[in-house]
Amino acid sequence: MYKYTICFIRKGDNILLLNRNKKPTMGVWNGVGGKIEDNETPYEGVIRETFEETGIELQSATYKGNVIFKDKDESQDSEGMYVFLADLRDEIHIDTPVSTDEGILEWKSIDWVLDGDNRGVVSNLQRYLPRVLKEENNLEHIFTYDNRNIVEYTTAVLTEDDTKKQYVKHLVSQ
Repeated sequence: MYKYTICFIRKGDNILLLNRNKKPTMGVWNGVGGKIEDNETPYEGVIRETFEETGIELQSATYKGNVIFKDKDESQDSEGMYVFLADLRDEIHIDTPVSTDEGILEWKSIDWVLDGDNRGVVSNLQRYLPRVLKEENNLEHIFTYDNRNIVEYTTAVLTEDDTKKQYVKHLVSQ
């Protein structure tokens, strides 16, 4: 159903973020991820994208829900991404900052990322990331925009059936 994935890689009190070189999130910090390829599940896509962008071969990633982007103009279709959280094992070490083709990778403290005065992260991150990190339920985070400004944010709990339908729709539509 959605074309994209995002993964937040946590190690202790830090998250590995990417300051992208390209639009749409050029120049701000965000998780890693990208476009799901044909015949690829969201899980397979996030594992592949994480490796391509960081060199990290994740052993697992936990599906945490979706982030949906809608324009205030109801005539436009919404876009979205599957959200994953991965806890990095202690024996895996990555020195940062490091420059890659995608941008700059760097470990950032969770407190820094979520600080309300921090304007260096993607605009919606501080609203949904706390729930991704703490919430047991999978959530759908729905952001409505007007000229790139968030005008509404809502969440809904995804049931197990909802989650299965998301994956089935994605696989069937390919």
